[in-house]
Amino acid sequence: MISIFSNYLDPVREKFALQKSNKPSIIYNQLRIAYNQGAKGIIDSIRMISVGNDDDDYDIFLESTRNEDFKHWINWVNTKITLTLGIDDYRATDVRIRIATNMLNKLVYDDKLSRKIALKVHFNLIDNLRNERSAISIEDLPF
Repeated sequence: MISIFSNYLDPVREKFALQKSNKPSIIYNQLRIAYNQGAKGIIDSIRMISVGNDDDDYDIFLESTRNEDFKHWINWVNTKITLTLGIDDYRATDVRIRIATNMLNKLVYDDKLSRKIALKVHFNLIDNLRNERSAISIEDLPF
């Protein structure tokens, strides 16, 4: 299975001495290595909350560039959820998802984020996390 971050580190592989891999657990390990060595763009990435639909991704990207509160939420999600995939068990991740959902709801209730964007982002986050956790859990199966 291909991770949503499969080709994300390609431009910086040599700089951070990372090997090419298709295993999601190794990819997330390399994300942590790159982040710890100074690749701060990882926490600003919208890959975990997008699906590849140009219109929806553009709306999410635009909102992330002009809304500081939403950008803070993205940073929190990438730091606490994305970078811990492959290390934390599902219970810790699920607790962080509930916290992220409450933070996102607060942005909507405080009129700092539109309900439409919040619904797209939340759906994409849950769907991507489910796919990534599944890919990590079955990556070593022989079939």
